[in-house]
Amino acid sequence: MTDRISTELEPVADVALDEKMRAMWAHFKKPWMRRELRKFLPPTRAEVMACQFVLNPRDNHTEFRMWENGVPPEHEATAHIAERLAGQDAVIVDVGANAGAFFLPILKRAGAGARAVVFEPKPVMRARLRTNVELNGFTDRVTIFDCAVGDAVARSALFLPGNGNLGQGRVQVDYGKSGKEAGVEVDIRPLADCLADAGVDRIDFLKVDVEGVEDKVIHPFLSQTKVPHPELIYFEIVHDGVWTYPVLQTLESQGYVTDGVFEKNALYARKAKTGG
Repeated sequence: MTDRISTELEPVADVALDEKMRAMWAHFKKPWMRRELRKFLPPTRAEVMACQFVLNPRDNHTEFRMWENGVPPEHEATAHIAERLAGQDAVIVDVGANAGAFFLPILKRAGAGARAVVFEPKPVMRARLRTNVELNGFTDRVTIFDCAVGDAVARSALFLPGNGNLGQGRVQVDYGKSGKEAGVEVDIRPLADCLADAGVDRIDFLKVDVEGVEDKVIHPFLSQTKVPHPELIYFEIVHDGVWTYPVLQTLESQGYVTDGVFEKNALYARKAKTGG
């Protein structure tokens, strides 16, 4: 299948144009007006949570919220984890990195020796992600994989919902009548294989945002004994009931406890082993 998604980035609006669009947004408050106006919002430079971004608010919910509110949708969780890892030479893994809104502020607060290994299979989103990584001077500290993560080596179409949100792409499970195929096939690889390629021998924080197939990322990884189990794991828990694997039971069996709940997401921490 050929990739019909353009990865060519649009020109970034200057300050004057951005201010004009924001003034129009503030003026036209009716939902239908804003839906129409959003179609014309250009890419814009912004500082969010002390990081630099080029935001594309037109077709991505996370970027739109950053443009509209000045913070990403999950900013409370991001700030909490950034504080936990502040100053540490942490290893951060982000499966479903989108435009980098979650891991970049954490990496910014972490120590100078911190690094991130991130996954973004959508070509257009990966291009935006690379731009934001470069803007923050993290090119040498971020490894970007272009594959999706799953329970086995495979290939799949990348599916999107019908709402135009590029941040909701997922593999292997389509969105039914309310969705569409994104027109690109992507590789799927187990997380353990990718981290071995990246030379990762420990994980301080793992975030998984893969729109309902979290079980295929987390369960196979934690079920292995010869992989570095993360100290902290963060993912969306509202998909419990549609998972194939018993993710929550797996976490409990591996010594993880709930460390915090942030709306639809939960943070799990690995209990310290006690001597016997």
